[in-house]
This record gives sequence, structure tokens and C-alpha cells, in this order.
Amino acid sequence: MSTHQDDPRVDELRQRLRSLGYLDAGVDRFVLGPARGARRPAAIALLSSLRVGALAAAMLGPAAATGIRARLPDLVTGPRDAMVVALYLAIFFGVAAAAAAFIAGLLAPAVARRLAGTSGDRSRVVSRASGVIVTLGCLGYLTLWWRAVVADVGWAAPFWTVSALAVAVTISLVLGHAVSIMSSAVIVAAAGGHESARRASWRSSIMAAAVAFGAAALLLTVSTRSVPAVASPPLTVVSSGLRLRVIAIDGVDARLLDELTAAGRVPALAQAMRGAALRFVEVDGRDPGGSDPARAWTTIATGQPASVHGVHALETRRVAGVQGSLHADPSSFARRLRGATDLMRLTRPAVASGDERRAKTFWEVAADAGLRTVVVNWWATWPARTDAGRILSDRATLRLEQGGPLDAELAPASLYDGLRNQWSEISAAAAARAAAALGEAPAGDTRVLLERSARLDALQLTLLDRITEPGTDLSVVYLPGLDIAQHALLGESVGSASTMAERLAAIQQYYVMLDRLLASELAPREQELVVVITEPGRVAGRQGGQMSVLGNVTTAGMRDGAATSAAPTILFALGVPISRTLASRPALELFGPAFVSRYPLRAVDTYGPPSRATAPRGTRPLDQEMIDRLRSLGYVR
Repeated sequence: MSTHQDDPRVDELRQRLRSLGYLDAGVDRFVLGPARGARRPAAIALLSSLRVGALAAAMLGPAAATGIRARLPDLVTGPRDAMVVALYLAIFFGVAAAAAAFIAGLLAPAVARRLAGTSGDRSRVVSRASGVIVTLGCLGYLTLWWRAVVADVGWAAPFWTVSALAVAVTISLVLGHAVSIMSSAVIVAAAGGHESARRASWRSSIMAAAVAFGAAALLLTVSTRSVPAVASPPLTVVSSGLRLRVIAIDGVDARLLDELTAAGRVPALAQAMRGAALRFVEVDGRDPGGSDPARAWTTIATGQPASVHGVHALETRRVAGVQGSLHADPSSFARRLRGATDLMRLTRPAVASGDERRAKTFWEVAADAGLRTVVVNWWATWPARTDAGRILSDRATLRLEQGGPLDAELAPASLYDGLRNQWSEISAAAAARAAAALGEAPAGDTRVLLERSARLDALQLTLLDRITEPGTDLSVVYLPGLDIAQHALLGESVGSASTMAERLAAIQQYYVMLDRLLASELAPREQELVVVITEPGRVAGRQGGQMSVLGNVTTAGMRDGAATSAAPTILFALGVPISRTLASRPALELFGPAFVSRYPLRAVDTYGPPSRATAPRGTRPLDQEMIDRLRSLGYVR
């Protein structure tokens, strides 16, 4: 009995294809390797389409990764991320191209049979048509990706644009040619080897390349809008001699605070709220379900909405093997998709970080202007930047508790050893400070919740005192304790009315504790302004926040404004010019006419993008520990 290799039909199709001019070029031989007479047309289409998919993966994967880097800079943070993303995209495009080529291969013989009554060569018409479709689709895709890569510069960089379009044309023609010759082989096999075909001449190939290049250039020209380059000017400070202390309090319920104020239980907070105040009636990051803290507080810090600053939610996703992250879309479809990719271990939960932020914070702008700044515990400040003053990021206390090598949790790195060596003393001092302010607390679980939150707030204030040097121009601290306690006590079902009353009384006691804790902090010293910024937090998220400015250059009274006014107002008080790109103007009405007249508002075109110079990075970031900490505090589920 003869073997498969002895069957005279095995090379019959290959000889036929060679006589038609195929199998001479390397791409032809690679794609048509499975084309043997003993195989059915469907088998040839399947095996050849897999090779087309391999070509597409090799060429489109790196090209797509370049576009992803331009469109999603938060995801691709370095060469390793780029390689992993390129591999993912190569697999995706390889599978997609193989599937499309297989479908084209199956349809080609049927279409050729339908054209039996038309003039011209059926194989040539059908195969070239499939190749042209693939070429145009691929060329359009690569051209638009290049538009994203150059960030709308287009023909302002002619050398790189011409080079990129030439590569796009080459990739598109190769893939289109591969699909074309595969379709021809399947048609010839389906016709029993009696179909004729003619290969395109080199002249027609050159003409096709020229036409493709012209089409890509036209598409790039039409789709690219001209954006003038704006240089970042130096920031000149016209100092009034004032220093600023910014205290951010999350979870403040304005109605409850008013009740306590009327009862005389929170004198220090009441005095702060009665000063020069701006009520946030235009907010960003708040929905009917509550306020996302990372998004809301980044809006306050940058003076930009989330669509500009880039931090959309506290919880993000990391792609397996990639250091960068993707913000979490709140839609139900996106949630289901995240659940599926988490289940397959393709993605994992992560916490919003400074790598996602695309706008400078007010303390980064102040540091750029040469002012001395200190920041403690603000959202999305990890990894800490080395050129933005002293920073204890939102992961700093976790690192100080656990020890180990730094992973950019604080900057400058020289702060770490001193704080770590004194950590027991710092923790004890914070606990004593919290206990003195809390006084007699209810027993049981409620007491544990109040003490935990009070210690956390006291710890941030203690750390701020430890790292603030004399002459500091701007100090900033974020206090989450009230929001954590309020969410734990009132955020879930509380059962009976008596239980609700007990928990409400406990929350009121926390306000009283916070008033005692901040009594000295809320009193402006000589040549100092105290800025108190409140947000309603996750329980009372439908309300607005407030910014109060305390000092002898302010004018008392409540005004309405936007959360995005906080950053420019702080910068104005420091004497820093205001960027025209900010979403809101400074709230000048908070200051006395004499101050505004003596230090008039100055403007610059832009502050430029945020710096990516971070403190030393370790080999083991506290990702999982941070998620566990936030889960224990009720921020993530």
C-alpha cells in the first residue's frame, strides 16, 4: 500500500502554483507551505490562515503597542510593559487575522463560482479583491495609530511621519498579498487545479504602494488637527510673605456639622466654617452612589476635572505582567468584563496612583516655582516625586509600619531611615494625641472604630509635624478618619432605630474629637493662612464640599463656586501665576480688596505635564497590602 508521501497528487497543486508564479518569494513559500494536492481546500485555508496570523502577529503587535503607549500612557510605563503589551496584542491581532483570512479562504471559491459568467479571470479578481480589502483595512488602522503616537503633530515631523507611513504601507501590502495568494491557492485547489492566474508585475506593485502611501498621507492629513506647541514658562513668585497650611477633611456632613455648631460642641470647626468660605456647587467625581475619594481629591489638588487629570476611580486594574494600570469604567458591562478577566488572571485589582495623573497638583506647581512644600497622605501621591518637595504618599504609613526597602512611598528617600527608626515613638505619640482628643468613647465595636479612625488622623498630623521644617511655604495634610468612621457606622444597614441613634451619637462624638484634635491647627499663626477643605465623603456624597480660608487678609462670608477653584486659589495666595488651562479661576472674593489690589492676578499659558521623576523604586511594591488595608477601611470590597 502506498504511503501519503508516495501519492502523486501531493505536489500537484504546488507545481500548479509554481507554474502560475507563486512559491518564488519568501512570503509566498511561507503562506502556501500547506498547499498540497492531497489536502482539501478547507484544510489549505485553515493552515495557510494560521501562517497569515503569524505574519500579522509579528508585524502588528509592536505597531499596536506603540499606539497603546500613546493612547494609554498609564498602562505602559517602561520597556518591559511595552514588550508584554506587544505580546498580548500580537496574540490578539494574530488570532483576528487568522480568523479573517480563514473566512476569506472559505468564501473565495464560492465567490469565484458566482463569477463564472463574468469576463476576466475569476481567481485573479477574487483573490485581488480580498487582498485589497485587507490592505486598506490594515493601512487605515496603522495610519490612525500613528496619528495617536505623534499626538496630533502630523506633518510637523515630516521625516518620522514619512518613515512611519512607509512602514505602514509595507505591512499592509505584505498582509494583503498574503491573503491574496492564499485565496488564489484555495480557489485553484477547489477548481481541481484548472484555474488560471497571473501574478501582478513589479510595476503594478510599485503603483499599488504609491497609491497606498498617498491614501495614508491623505488620511493622516485629514484626521490630524493642528495643535500649537506651548512652552512651559518659568514661574515667578511675587510673594506676599504668607505661608499656607492646608488641612483636608474627608467625610464632613454639612448638615450634621451645622447642628453641632448650633449646639456649641465644635467651636474650632465652627470658627473655620464661618470664615471666608467657598461652597462647592460644581463638583467632579460625585455620583448618586457617593463620592470616589481618589477622583474627588485629585480634582481638588489639580484644579482639573477627571477627564483632564486622569484619575477616574480609587480602584483600577493591572494587566498581568504590566506595571501600568487601567482606570475602572463604572458601567455594568465593564464590571462584568473585569470580573471575567480577573477570574482568568489576566487582570488584578489595583489602587489609583500618581502614574495615572496627567495634571500637576498645586504643591507640584509651588515646588516648580521654588517654594518649599510638605505633603502628607493625599490620594494618588504614590509613587512620590523627587522634585515636588517633601512627600509622604498615601502608602507611606504602610511602608513605615512594615519596613523593608522603599518603593517610592516617600520623598526624599533620606526621610525614611529617621522616620522608620522613630516609628514606635511616632505611633505612641499619635495614639496619645488621639486618646486625649477622643475622651470617653462608647464601649464595644463602636469604640474600636472611633479609636482606629482617631489614631489614623492623629498619625497624619504627627507625621506632618515631624517632617515640616521652619520656613516651609506650603504644608498639606489629608485626614480620612471621619469618612472611615462614618462609612463603617452609617454606610451599611444599621438595623433598629435605637442602633441608628447610637451610631449617630458616635459620629457626633467623632466630630467633637476632630474639633479638639485640630483646635491649635485651625488657628492661623503670624503671616499664615489656614485653608480647610472638606468633602462629604462616601456616605453623604450627594452634598457639596467647602473651602474655608482663615487669616487676616480674608473677607468673611459664604460664596458659591467649583471644587476646581481650590488649587488656583491656593496658588494665588502663594503668589504663583495661574495657568490659563485650569478649569476655574481663583476665588479672589475670599480675599480683602487691599490684598487683591496689591498682589494682582498673574497668568501663564500652562504649567506643563507632571514630572515622572520618582523616588527610588524597589522590587516589591505594596500593591496587595494596600488593597488589603483599603478593604479593611471599607474603601474597596
